[in-house]
Amino acid sequence: MPPPCLPAWPRLESSVSDGVRPRGAGGVFGWGVLAWGGAAPRSVLRRDMKQSTWFAVVVAVLSAACAAQAVPKDWHRDIAPFRWIDDALPEDLPELKYPAYYNDLDKARAQAFAGRYKLALYTLAKVKDADAVEVALIKASALAPIGRRDEALRVLSDGKVAADPRVQVLKARILAELDRGDEGVALLKAMLEKHPQSIAGRYYLGEISELIGDLKTAKECYDWLYNEYFNKWLGKALQFEDAEEVTLLGKAFDRWATLNGAYRDNAPLHNQILDVFVTAYQEIDRAYWPARVAAAEYFLSHNNSREAVKELLAVVGQPQQPPNMQEMLQRAIEAQKGGGAAAAPAPKAPPAANPNDQRCHLLLGLIALEQWNFDEADNRIAAMRKVDRNSVAADLLECRSLLQQRVPKQAEAPVQRVLARQPRNLEALGLLAAVYALQVNDQKSKEVLAQVEKLDPDNASAYLDVAEALAAMRQYPRAAEMYQVAIDRAPWWTAARNGLGLLYTQSGDEDLARKVLDAAYALDPFNHRTTNYLILLDKLEKFDRKETDHFVIMYDAKMDPIIPEYFAEYLESIHADVCGLFRHEPAVKTFIEVFPTHDAFSVRTTGSPWIGTVGASTGRVIALCAPRKGKKTMGTFNWATVLRHEYTHTVTLSATDNRITHWMTEGLAVIEERNPMRWEWVPMLYSAVSKNELFDMDALTWAFVRPKRPQDRSLAYAQSAWVCQYIIEKWGQEAILKMMEMFKTGKGQDEVFPAVLGQGTDSFFNDFKAWTKKQVAGWGYDAATTKKYETLRKTGEEQVKARKYAEAVKTWQEIARIRPVDALPHQRLAGLYLTKEINQPEKAIDHLLSLHKVSLKDNRYAKRIARLYDQTGKADLAEKYALEAVYIDPYDLDAHKLLAAVNEKTGNKKSLERQQRVIPVLEAWLKENRPTLSDDEPVTEGAAG
Repeated sequence: MPPPCLPAWPRLESSVSDGVRPRGAGGVFGWGVLAWGGAAPRSVLRRDMKQSTWFAVVVAVLSAACAAQAVPKDWHRDIAPFRWIDDALPEDLPELKYPAYYNDLDKARAQAFAGRYKLALYTLAKVKDADAVEVALIKASALAPIGRRDEALRVLSDGKVAADPRVQVLKARILAELDRGDEGVALLKAMLEKHPQSIAGRYYLGEISELIGDLKTAKECYDWLYNEYFNKWLGKALQFEDAEEVTLLGKAFDRWATLNGAYRDNAPLHNQILDVFVTAYQEIDRAYWPARVAAAEYFLSHNNSREAVKELLAVVGQPQQPPNMQEMLQRAIEAQKGGGAAAAPAPKAPPAANPNDQRCHLLLGLIALEQWNFDEADNRIAAMRKVDRNSVAADLLECRSLLQQRVPKQAEAPVQRVLARQPRNLEALGLLAAVYALQVNDQKSKEVLAQVEKLDPDNASAYLDVAEALAAMRQYPRAAEMYQVAIDRAPWWTAARNGLGLLYTQSGDEDLARKVLDAAYALDPFNHRTTNYLILLDKLEKFDRKETDHFVIMYDAKMDPIIPEYFAEYLESIHADVCGLFRHEPAVKTFIEVFPTHDAFSVRTTGSPWIGTVGASTGRVIALCAPRKGKKTMGTFNWATVLRHEYTHTVTLSATDNRITHWMTEGLAVIEERNPMRWEWVPMLYSAVSKNELFDMDALTWAFVRPKRPQDRSLAYAQSAWVCQYIIEKWGQEAILKMMEMFKTGKGQDEVFPAVLGQGTDSFFNDFKAWTKKQVAGWGYDAATTKKYETLRKTGEEQVKARKYAEAVKTWQEIARIRPVDALPHQRLAGLYLTKEINQPEKAIDHLLSLHKVSLKDNRYAKRIARLYDQTGKADLAEKYALEAVYIDPYDLDAHKLLAAVNEKTGNKKSLERQQRVIPVLEAWLKENRPTLSDDEPVTEGAAG
């Protein structure tokens, strides 16, 4: 069954990491997972190693590397000779400050609670004649987080301490982390027979029972805690003085409310339970950071990531950039030369309560994945492995990250590592089933799910993992089936309903989405994700609709009254062309949703209030931001080009059951825009070719999903179009269709390329690179041509300023010849040919056409072309470009009046009647909305997605 507190991410490695607390804190002993610190043991190590200067230098450098937060990869840990050093060195964190009365046992307890685990073990070694139970609790709490759980169990199993209830609770939790939850349950049940009032015993029995699929026992535990303590809490909260017990009660209350549907009809309950955690860390014990972790889990269970991040960063601190390795080496050498007096260390982040807590890093990693921030997820994985090299939680988070990056084959390795150690781990089994499902290996996926059924016949979490993975890859019918299993087995679980509701909105089944999300809202009215989706559906319900043979256009009639006049006709005009090219027609009508603001568009496409594009396709649904100027839009853009791009996605996705590789659907969509290469892509591509920086075929999709540099996504679009162009030129359109057919069957490109093109991806890429060099050879960006270009450009600009137009024409003609894919010479020549002195409008049109074809957001070229054709008596061509001016900016009144005037000359009554309808509407709209428009504000030119 789903775990307590975090239903969206099932079977996480451990519960909230309760810490070993300073003296006087009381309650049950637990542990956190932090970073490492303490200067004394390090200085001892350095003294012992003095005879080897370089050895000490290496140790110092590696130690400094360990200290860095958010290190992408702990490279030194992979070097076998240094692993024992890493394991021996205590954590490199700021020294703790202790009260004067603390003895070594108190210090060790504080160190373990603050995540100085290895330092705590060093300190414990000095303790003499202390309470055996206290020593055992501290030692186990220090051993478990650094991956030495078997040793921790041996410590807790010692006959001198084994009967203590605090020891038994801690032992049960460690057993659960080792996937021995059944043993932990048995231990806690036996303990509760002797200590029935134990809050920790009851709570952890419930939590571990949930993890192993015993929902009945879990509910009994939560019910007991709720019935025994909830009213006491409401009535006399001040009588509770133990922050740890209060935190566990808050977690138990939340699980009770969730499993029993108590949030449904009890609006105050949400704040009442949240207040439990806040009281624990604000009033009872400000140092008790596990209460913040519990609050974060509570926020996440209601899909409130923003507040969760605040709580988590209060525990682990703000991310810190790793120090420069060369600086660390120099500091270490200087320290050796100076007899140990090192240079000042690099600035560190503000002190954190527990900067290496595994649970915090795990939750922050999951939030990063929710935001498609794979670099941050990697940072959190590295942080967990810095504490525990073999962290199960880190392996599972890595698997989730790779699944979301659409590389299921790579995702299999980390999850198999977990199963090699914990073959009954339900979360790992669910993710493995997802790995197989994404490779269209349904038989293996079913076999893994069958293993889950044997362990937990009512399991829902594994099915949710499979559903989420399939939904992310737009495998809508298969995902919906898995979501429904999760809902049927855990009807109280909003995560599954939210996932299915989003799936239905993306597939255009909005009535079904409403039904599912209404049910989710009834269960949890405070869930942010549910609420946002329902608000979106409310807005969509208010949209007007215009339906054609193949499309349903939805728009805000008040804000965008012009949309239906043009979209419907244009979409029907491209339908047969696009479908014919790929020999496929979608089985259902395509929904075109035009949102009046960019924020609303972003929520529709990603669930986030910002995404830097103006159009996106989820398959059957194409969403656009309104193509107009305004403070809440992205400005004007050629909506016709964007629609053709997005409809190509719809057709190619439908033709392949949404399995076409990402770079191919994007490349084909760019080609189908039927426009020349964008000016800004030219120098970018030339640089990538000349510097050998093109993405190989494996990296090309990753550049869309996980760009490393600002230009990577643009380069991926341009290169993908090039790859498709190259295939079509060499093998023909039939090769594209055959490749799509193979992708539909679930084959990867490693199989598709040899089967269709007769060569593997590496060989293909080498040939492709040779082809690209030929493409850029005449672009004029080489050093010699660039030097000549700059000289000529300077001359040409001076000639224009001196009004030597005839000479300037020759100069700019030469510039256009040596660098034909540059906007500047076309701009200058168009202007020169339109001067009174030159007056060659026909030649001006040629250059204006070159500029217009590449322009996505500026209709001035189209309008000027239309007027020039009109003046030269070519009314039919004038009409064409006047209409294209309207396509780029449908709210440009001047463009509409120009089109109407040309319509009168061509006798196009249908178009003229439309302009006569539209112009009065537009004039009224502009009068009403002009205050919200800003002609002067910068407009971002978004690319279709």
